[in-house]
Amino acid sequence: MEQTTNSTTGQIILSPVPLAPEVRETYTENPTTFLDLFSLRRGGVAAALRTLRSYRPSRIILTGEEADLAVFRDALVLAALAIPSSDRRYARPGLEPVPLDWWNFPVALGRILFGITAGLAALLANMVRLHRISRAEPARLTTGRVLDRCLYLKSALNFGVLVGGSVGHVAGVANALHRAGKQIKLVAMAKQPMVDSTVHQTLVVPDSLPAFPHELNLFRYHRKYLRAVMRQVRDFRPDFVYQRYSLDDFSGICLRRWMHIPLILEFNGSETWIQRHWGTPLRFDGISERIEQANLRCADLVVVVSEEIKKQVCSVGVPEERVLFYPNCVDTSLFDPERFDAATLRRVRQDLGVPTDADLFTFVGTFGRWHGTDVLAESIRRLVDSERGFLEDHRIHFLLVGDGLYGQKVRSILKGIPFVSLPGFRPQDETPAILAASDVCLSPHVPNPDGTPFFGSPTKLFEYMVMGKLIVASDLDQIGWVLRGWRPGNPAPSIHDRRNAAALLIEPGNLDSLIQGIHTAAEMSPSARSEIGMRARKLVLESFTWDRNVNAVLNRFEQLLREQSRTEHGAVQENVLLT
Repeated sequence: MEQTTNSTTGQIILSPVPLAPEVRETYTENPTTFLDLFSLRRGGVAAALRTLRSYRPSRIILTGEEADLAVFRDALVLAALAIPSSDRRYARPGLEPVPLDWWNFPVALGRILFGITAGLAALLANMVRLHRISRAEPARLTTGRVLDRCLYLKSALNFGVLVGGSVGHVAGVANALHRAGKQIKLVAMAKQPMVDSTVHQTLVVPDSLPAFPHELNLFRYHRKYLRAVMRQVRDFRPDFVYQRYSLDDFSGICLRRWMHIPLILEFNGSETWIQRHWGTPLRFDGISERIEQANLRCADLVVVVSEEIKKQVCSVGVPEERVLFYPNCVDTSLFDPERFDAATLRRVRQDLGVPTDADLFTFVGTFGRWHGTDVLAESIRRLVDSERGFLEDHRIHFLLVGDGLYGQKVRSILKGIPFVSLPGFRPQDETPAILAASDVCLSPHVPNPDGTPFFGSPTKLFEYMVMGKLIVASDLDQIGWVLRGWRPGNPAPSIHDRRNAAALLIEPGNLDSLIQGIHTAAEMSPSARSEIGMRARKLVLESFTWDRNVNAVLNRFEQLLREQSRTEHGAVQENVLLT
């Protein structure tokens, strides 16, 4: 159901995060406008209030998943108060909406004011802790330990459906560590999808949110998270910590300093840079940047997914030998085309509203700033407007799975087009079957808007490749390297060398180039598509599996710890001789 704006009739459905398509379809009143706090807050509080006050609905219904409502109910209540309406209702999942009484509003305001006060206190406490860590000498580790037990930290606050590259990354590393013989305990806010059932997961659910600005929620939650992690350390007694860095968190370096446990820090790019350029600017940007740099300097090994991020890490004073660059990878046991028979693939298409005989061109991922989904949508629109016969002759259908920042823009561009399916977010574990049911995969990534080098390593790229599908992809920095046959440890290939490319490479952000890539893919024979697709699959199997990634990480980590042990032993011997 399409979203309307400035509605003077009908109803508004207000939720913490975007509702799933199947939930939206249950609201049949017309017109119905869907709003969510996650999207509204991107422009700041003032802009969100202006947007809310621009509506004149006959009814407002506050709803969402139970876990999200437990955290965001107060914010929903205050947001509803900003919308002029005489009928405001609250609906828990599966229950009829009930009217909001007047006293809900002062209670919600009081709780949020308390949250702001508690968040400021947490901010001050973290500043003190950060100051002590920054001034202290590096902690001495317990050397000679066997690295059998791993405490995996993921402290990010993620609400709604867990999807995207980060989900595949967490599951890929955790499962590969498990296959390498490590005992894993994973500590996160919510249960992580696709992680092996034998990996123990401990959940640290936030007490309450929100406070404003948003960073106060992070400082407050991370204090609770660290207390929970300390309990896990006492019970589990890990030999090392693997931390996926999250904005404003330094749980890992606290454990390293207090408990003398070596730390691997996975760093997928500067969170402060991302917020400045792609998100909402941070109110406490300087503090966040200091926390980020303290994490990088204190970790025993920093793992990055691109050469550009490695340069960023080294620029803040981290020695190059303590930084390991290995791109994102894929779990080949999950992403295996042989898992799916023809009947399964037909059923997948039917569930997604895709014609069973279509030549299916698919994008799966987050509709973010650098994913190029707006460029893809414009290309499809132009093809429909000027080359409809071409699409009909080749039975082309486009499937764009996901949502995000550019979701509304994409839906607006593609509104009313019969050649496209937009199913929204789908559970992460459905991705292998969706790709298996596709014929061509699309990776239309665009350069950074400020001209800085692209630093991403899209997980979806390796998922596309290992499924043996023909890929139309932007020749953008490391994406181009990989698809021209680059392997970890080798120099970057020439941008002009496309002789054995594992995809059809296009100019990033160029509509004409993307349309030409779609043309070329549509007109290729099945055997030609298969040849390129199998080239991509072979490259992944030989170089870009999570098992290879984790093996490289553990080897470098153990080498660094051995070198540190020898250095400390030599220092002890020298002291003995001097005395």
